[in-house]
Amino acid sequence: MQLGAQRSERREVGRGMPELEPAREQLVSLILGTYHEMPGLILRLDQAARLFGLRLQTCRVVMEDLVKSGWLRLSTDGQFLLDS
Repeated sequence: MQLGAQRSERREVGRGMPELEPAREQLVSLILGTYHEMPGLILRLDQAARLFGLRLQTCRVVMEDLVKSGWLRLSTDGQFLLDS
């Protein structure tokens, strides 16, 4: 198996790249919708980024904004959960 041959089959732009990320309003809707559909959902930042298909930095900014606005809460061990 040649690595060069595999590389040509891969996508040019990977998942979570800025060109593929939805608008902020869509992200907020997606994240809050997911939390409401799954009561008790608790995610670390890396898990949230993977679940929502975002770059880690993009996910951090959106999740921290949701904490500041009171929609989410950040636990002492760094997990995001719905603020009840």
